[in-house]
This record gives sequence, structure tokens and C-alpha cells, in this order.
Amino acid sequence: ISLVESMAFSPDGKTLATGSFQELTLWDLAKGEPKARIRAEGDKPGPFADRVCAIAWSADGTKFATGGGAPTEDGEIKLFDAAGKPVSEIKNGHSDTVFGVAFSPDGKLLATCAADKFVKVFDVASGKFVKSFEGHTHHVMGVGWTPDGKKIASCGADNFVKVWDYEKGEKLRDMQGHTKQVTQLFFVGKTPQFLTVSGDASVRMWNADNGSNMRQYPGATDYLYCVSASTDGAIVAAGGEDGVVRVYNGTNGTLLKAALPPDAEPKKEEPKKK
Repeated sequence: ISLVESMAFSPDGKTLATGSFQELTLWDLAKGEPKARIRAEGDKPGPFADRVCAIAWSADGTKFATGGGAPTEDGEIKLFDAAGKPVSEIKNGHSDTVFGVAFSPDGKLLATCAADKFVKVFDVASGKFVKSFEGHTHHVMGVGWTPDGKKIASCGADNFVKVWDYEKGEKLRDMQGHTKQVTQLFFVGKTPQFLTVSGDASVRMWNADNGSNMRQYPGATDYLYCVSASTDGAIVAAGGEDGVVRVYNGTNGTLLKAALPPDAEPKKEEPKKK
């Protein structure tokens, strides 16, 4: 059993894909059990050389992409159908571990980001390289598209959030606020708003269209690694190093609940024996 590095719900909410070291599992959420495991079987090698660091589904739910690979070796970008059958692989896409993958809204393009400091876009049908976006000075940790497919947002270990004009292939703006590496990025529903989390223990909401930092969500005390939200943006959840999942009111930023794992609830102190 290895660390779960990534997860993503299918658009219909019936399947959860989770990625770990050299393995990806598709879970049937109604039954709460695995329906497919993509890994090495006996003498047959699995499709993944290393960790599966990122998973993204296409909007129509017919396929998903994974990103990963061993550090300082070719980053892995793979495409699977909804049942977990390998469809294609984008070879030599990045020269280091891939940390983010995201389908364009129409499903025709795949944006990727990696430890090689690049954001790149590939044609899904042919696997061909389309264009790259250069400007991050450290690992690029997360990537996503605005709902109109015209802009790409990325975040990195250089503490920056950047927004790019897809057609022109140019950077539109740098968005500053985080003081440590920005570890993940998540677009909220079909809006230009997206969330980021960082090693500085902050959760922020941004607007890709005008670059504004709309809101902060308080309460975290340690490094944050992951963030998500309900489709309508009413609920925001973030998790990190302290093992707590903090759930917020997405619209006003108030903390609704700090959830600990069942075995990590504080123990009541036993009365001392005299």
C-alpha cells in the first residue's frame, strides 16, 4: 500500500480515480469498492514508471489523463478511456515529473505542467505538441483552463500564480500573494474563479479574467497541498500537513468545520492515579 498522490471524480460523480506509486485505481462510489486497478500484474509491467501525481477527466467523462514520472526523467502523460483501458501516451512531453494535467473545456486539448518549469498544451487526438508557456522559475505544480478555453492558469513552487492567453501563447499576468510554493490550483465550476493553496498555509480565491485575489480562507496552520470546491462554489475544502481537512463557506470564507481523521481525534486525558 502506497501514498495516494492524486484523485479526481468523474463528471457524473459515479467513479473516483486515485493515483499512487505505479498504480491507478478506479472506485465504484455506490459500492465503495474498486472496479479497476491499473498496475503491474505478475510478470507484465504496469503502465506507470513512478508516482501518478495528477489525474483529470474530460468534461464528457469518456476519458481521463494522468501525469507523473520519476524525478529528472521524462515526465509521463497518459490517456485512458473511462473504464481504465490505455488509449494513448504523449512521449517526451516534459523532461521531469508532470504535476498537473487539465483538459480544455471541449476536450480537444490537454494542458500539462511539470518540474521542468514549463506549461505545455497537446492535441488529445494526435498527441502532438501544440504550444508551450514559459515563465515559471521553479516546478509548475498545477494547471487549469477558464471555461471559455481562452485562458490557462498555472501555479508554481516560485510562489507565483500566472494566467496565460492561450491563442497568443503569452502571459497575461502574474498574481502575487502567496509567500511559499503554490501547491495546487482548482477551477470552481464553470466560472473564471479558481482556488489555490500554498506552503504558506493560506487558501485563496482568484479571478482569472481580472487577476483579482477575491477571498482568503483562514485557519490552516501548516503546509497545504490540496484544495477543491463544490460545483456551485458554496463549499470549499482544503487539506495539508497537519492532517486536517478544513471545510469553508465558499462565498464568505468562514470556516464551517475542521475534520480530523477518525484515529486522530484528540484523546481524553485519563485521570491521574494518586
